[in-house]
Amino acid sequence: MLTHKLNDTESYYKRGIAYYEKREYDKAIADFSEVIKRNPDHADAYYKRGNAYCDEIDYDKAIADYTKAIELRPDYAEAYYKRGRIYAEDDAYDKAIADFSMTTELEPEHANAHGYRADLYRDIGEYGKAIEGYNMEMKLRPGDPTVYYNRGNTYSKKGEYDKAIEDFSKALRLHPEFTEAYTKRAVVYIQIGKFNRAIEDYDKVLKLEPKSIIFYAARGIMSLHIEEWESAKLDLIFARNLRVDIINIFHTVYENVTDFEVKNNVQLPEDIAIMLRRW
Repeated sequence: MLTHKLNDTESYYKRGIAYYEKREYDKAIADFSEVIKRNPDHADAYYKRGNAYCDEIDYDKAIADYTKAIELRPDYAEAYYKRGRIYAEDDAYDKAIADFSMTTELEPEHANAHGYRADLYRDIGEYGKAIEGYNMEMKLRPGDPTVYYNRGNTYSKKGEYDKAIEDFSKALRLHPEFTEAYTKRAVVYIQIGKFNRAIEDYDKVLKLEPKSIIFYAARGIMSLHIEEWESAKLDLIFARNLRVDIINIFHTVYENVTDFEVKNNVQLPEDIAIMLRRW
């Protein structure tokens, strides 16, 4: 039905949209190109063709089309946003932030642009600006656990651990099976020395994802801090038998067994110490 010859520009445009929705991107590009040939000032055709190029992972052509759409219509918020997404994927932070900022200036309630810009600010260490962005995103979609999770990560990086725990806990109330929030909250608990609480979070993770065997090793190491020797041994042996490198995991935190014992004022049983030593 879509393949007959068309005569007017708008019919090519509408058919291009139909092809795009069917994920027939080459045909969509051909139709949008015909629209542009007939009407070089058709900003929407450039934008739509940019989307098709983006989905075909031809990012240079997508950027060129989004840029042309913006030239033709400087208030084209969604073109800025889509171009920003590509810049962000390419780690072109300044360009991406600039595009997301234009998007939010033109559409102040564009939640995704606020969120992606906040992600970039977090990644470059601009934690205050990141938190401002997540706060705005949260107002626009208050029931989204991912926003609380992302802001919690930022508070954690900023060293505001109580606020990080509060955000991860809120994310978990909204989405009780959010395993990443449990693992991140566990890390914060470890940083403030609440090892029992970290173990509880690892319990939840392993209940939800029992095949995530690396967390048996993590839970075992946490049990060492509170001198739960048998629990620690069970987890560490289980993880080791499933080919988890428990020694490497232990040594990413501690230089050696002595370092662990000094920092935690704990004397490891010899059989556990042997399991964790590099020879």
